[in-house]
Amino acid sequence: DGDEQSRYDDMSSATSPNGSVAIKQEPYAAVGGAAVKSEGNEIKKDEMGSGMADNEDVGEAAVWFMERVCVTLKRNDSPAVIKEINSDKTAVVELDEGTVLTVRPGEVSMVQPQEHDMVLVTGGADVGVEGELVCIDGTDAILKESNENFKIVDFAHLAKIKPN
Repeated sequence: DGDEQSRYDDMSSATSPNGSVAIKQEPYAAVGGAAVKSEGNEIKKDEMGSGMADNEDVGEAAVWFMERVCVTLKRNDSPAVIKEINSDKTAVVELDEGTVLTVRPGEVSMVQPQEHDMVLVTGGADVGVEGELVCIDGTDAILKESNENFKIVDFAHLAKIKPN
């Protein structure tokens, strides 16, 4: 039946000499909403999407691409701070020495926060919360908010910001 076959298109089968059938399912992963076939360490794109896990070539801004976030210019590793996000999804950044540039999301990378940095929560249940990064414990981070309350958040959702 055609429907039955389409469900198993990602599988291959072989019949052994004793008549039993071995079925091998190909590994697939979802990347950016697309199904991609993983072959060794490579990711192959499917007809459904590009297979790109990084947003730099599609012009999509990452969730951390917002004002006050500390970044590094990829072309020369210069530290900068995002000052403004433009309507065309570019950003105005200010380098440490005061130079102002306009960059696309793919031209900068986020600075990893470290203990005692001011951070902004960019994902999860506490989006928008700001505080001092007190401690990193594996994938968890402990923040001290301005009201002296402490929060435990996922470290992956933190962006280092320049204090006001």
